[in-house]
Amino acid sequence: MKLYSLKILIKLLVLVSLLSSLAYAQNRPKIGLVLSGGGARGGAHVGVLKVLEEKKIPIDFIVGTSMGSFVGGLYASGKTPQEIETLLTTTEWEKYIRTDFNRQNIPMRKKAVEYQYQGRIGFGVNANDDLVMPTGVLKRQPMLMKFLNEFEHVDNVKDFDKLPIPFRAVATDISNGEAIILKSGSLGKSVYASSAIPGGFQPIDINGINLVDGGVSKNMPIQVARDMGADIIIAVDVSENFDKKLDVNSYLVVMGQLVNILMRKNANESIATLTDKDILLTPNLDGFTGLDADKYVPIIQTGVDVTQKEYASKLQKLSLNEKQYALYKSKHKPLQSKQGNAIDQIVLKNPTYLNNEMILGRLDVQIGDVLDEDKLRDNLMNIYNLGTFDSVNYDLIQKDGKNILEISTIPSWDNHGEIRFSVGLEDDFDGHSSYSLKLGYTKFGLNDYGGEWKNDIEIGRRKMIYTEFFQPLDPMQRVYIKPSLIYSDTRELVPVDTIYHNGANGLFEVEVERQGASLALGTHIFTYSELEFGTSLYRDKLAVNLLDFKERYDARPLYGSLKIDTLDNLNFEKEGVKLDVVLTKEMKEMGSDYDYEQLYVHLKKPINYERHTLTTYLKYGTLLKKDGLSAMADAFTLGGLFNLSGYVPYSLMDDNMFLGALKYRYQIKDGGFFGSLAGDVYVGFSAEIGNTWAYKESISYEKMHKSGTVFLAADTILGPFYIAYGFANSRNHTAYLYLGEKF
Repeated sequence: MKLYSLKILIKLLVLVSLLSSLAYAQNRPKIGLVLSGGGARGGAHVGVLKVLEEKKIPIDFIVGTSMGSFVGGLYASGKTPQEIETLLTTTEWEKYIRTDFNRQNIPMRKKAVEYQYQGRIGFGVNANDDLVMPTGVLKRQPMLMKFLNEFEHVDNVKDFDKLPIPFRAVATDISNGEAIILKSGSLGKSVYASSAIPGGFQPIDINGINLVDGGVSKNMPIQVARDMGADIIIAVDVSENFDKKLDVNSYLVVMGQLVNILMRKNANESIATLTDKDILLTPNLDGFTGLDADKYVPIIQTGVDVTQKEYASKLQKLSLNEKQYALYKSKHKPLQSKQGNAIDQIVLKNPTYLNNEMILGRLDVQIGDVLDEDKLRDNLMNIYNLGTFDSVNYDLIQKDGKNILEISTIPSWDNHGEIRFSVGLEDDFDGHSSYSLKLGYTKFGLNDYGGEWKNDIEIGRRKMIYTEFFQPLDPMQRVYIKPSLIYSDTRELVPVDTIYHNGANGLFEVEVERQGASLALGTHIFTYSELEFGTSLYRDKLAVNLLDFKERYDARPLYGSLKIDTLDNLNFEKEGVKLDVVLTKEMKEMGSDYDYEQLYVHLKKPINYERHTLTTYLKYGTLLKKDGLSAMADAFTLGGLFNLSGYVPYSLMDDNMFLGALKYRYQIKDGGFFGSLAGDVYVGFSAEIGNTWAYKESISYEKMHKSGTVFLAADTILGPFYIAYGFANSRNHTAYLYLGEKF
């Protein structure tokens, strides 16, 4: 009987315990977690979440601004602190935080313009033919696609109250500075809007409002959490203090200071509303900035440290026991992964000039397919990298029982044209200096196949006027035709031996003038390749001073060229390959005064490990056949920076040429989020071997010139900058100051 009574007592105690746990769970104060913005410093939020879970402190609502919305949105959608930590510390953020397109994926035509116009100086022309500049330094599409990918598991949740933990993201209306509380729609887009640093990331349109970073208006959105029903606030402040002794030396410094002032000011105002029962956590982030995306491991630890430190005095009273916390977690369990939907209809909203077929033809999805969103986002990034669009977005809409995939494009800020500038300076501190100034205007959108009219003017070492019409012949722009007109005038100091081949010393000034027209037919089988064939009608004038020599020639070259370019960076490459092969033929039978065949091959291949890069260069040019004159305009030259650097620029010129080089580069400064706008800096050296020689002359290793270079370099807004010293022998050694254009 006593045993029976004991069992009943135990059951009653268990029942009372369960009921009390349930009652506490129902009646306990609701806790709202408020996470401020602060860029990479917001990684500390992850450390806070790790300790809150470890100590079994429940979170009933989450409100986040900027980086706080990213971390808070991930946690509210069901991600664990450990999963968020792995995401932050293993992601190569430079792939998404970009000042420019992913160079490896842009069309060859865009790459050709990049070679011609070093740096990033220019304006755009919009659909109204107004001169415009971009609305943000950083591109929207890469980061937006990243956010959409990370929140794909809750794409079907449009009401943020129905997430595992109810959530709000705070953004700012760029038109009036008002805070906009985002509580429904696409979680990925909402987090992007909340994180779009003004002047950094481009704004995003949500419900007809252009939104930017919420930190400008409400960096510590405490009242939003109260409005959701929070009784107790845990606020985590990672805002960056503004520098009262600021050295104002760049646009980035000014913009960063302005944002910090706005964020700090409104965060302080919100913090002042905290009551005695609320808790403020301020991680020790001294020494960390909002751009330190490579330091997430120690930043996360600061969140762990401050939460553990404040636990006994402030947080312990909020901890639940095992049963209470298990009950809480059961009500906030992650959502089931959504099932793939078969596509019943594809709708394209495309206000740009490009043919719809060009966009739809690049989508690897058909009606009836189960939607693979990872593949779709890759498709959209490839379309975006064409350079015509500000963004390319998608939505899956259910209407009348059908799954409709809606693709929408927004024209790029320079959708109808661009004006480019380029400057080049080169000085060897020994009497040889060159400069180049270029101005170019290209009009886009001549037709829905993407026709372009390109115009260039250059003064300096070479004077040039050039105009070209580029016309794709199919909607996918795989085949094109390219007629052009050119006038150029170049002056060179050429060794006497180049003309007489008698070993004589001295230099002649040679002027080569060319004018005429060309017609090319080409194909872009792949984005990274170009195969082109063409013919030209030129009139050349060759003048040599001291000899009082002036002569005119007719040129009728036929050429074929193959170009492959997958380099990730034009001047400071780390991966990819570049190959140029050009075969040129002139015949008297075609009306030319020249008669020769010429082959040119150029190969560049980098190998990179962390901050170390080793690049191989190979250049080879030869006259395969010569039955008469060869064109001086097409002669091969060596000398100058990384072209046998110890020799004066263009001091070696002849019918044949070989250059082999190995260049080592070490990155001593990383430009960070803002890439070349902040300036990557390198040191390095090169070893070079090569020479030029006459037609049918033999060449051997003993006749090859050897040269080496040491250099300091930077990737600047004007293009590459070098201070270098090249050494070949006691008679041939040259120092260089070089900026921008490669001559």
